[in-house]
Amino acid sequence: MAPSGIILEPNEKVILATRPLFLWEPLVIIDILLLVLALYFTSTQPTLMVLFLAVFVLLTLWLVVQWIPWSAKWYVLTDRRVITKRGVLNRTQAAMLLDRVQDASISHPFPLSMIRDYGVLHLESAGEHAEERISGGVRELAMTRATAFYRALTEAQTPGS
Repeated sequence: MAPSGIILEPNEKVILATRPLFLWEPLVIIDILLLVLALYFTSTQPTLMVLFLAVFVLLTLWLVVQWIPWSAKWYVLTDRRVITKRGVLNRTQAAMLLDRVQDASISHPFPLSMIRDYGVLHLESAGEHAEERISGGVRELAMTRATAFYRALTEAQTPGS
């Protein structure tokens, strides 16, 4: 199933959809811990309560500001194309036909590669500046589930093998 807002061609099937890496879970746990500490120190030490509450509010605001654009960014592999989608107010969708992909490589930077199979996929295609169109000026697609995406990409390019 395609993420919402992805424009597909008739009879085009989504093989895999993934996103960039954003480690929000530990930050949410820290945020909840800050709120609990602020509530705990409400009656005993009001200064600590104010400090924990201020850090809680700042971290919550930062998380929301970071989460909104992340939630709108997708990398989608279909049986015909590699698609990138990004943007909240100004939405952009770019695609590269699988037929035009001449080279695909993957790198796994340590230690992030140990988290959700993070990796950077580099696509080169036929045609002038095609790589810039697919990734919006960024030549690499940094994503979670990178190995699965790379395998599915190579299998989609050679379906008979």
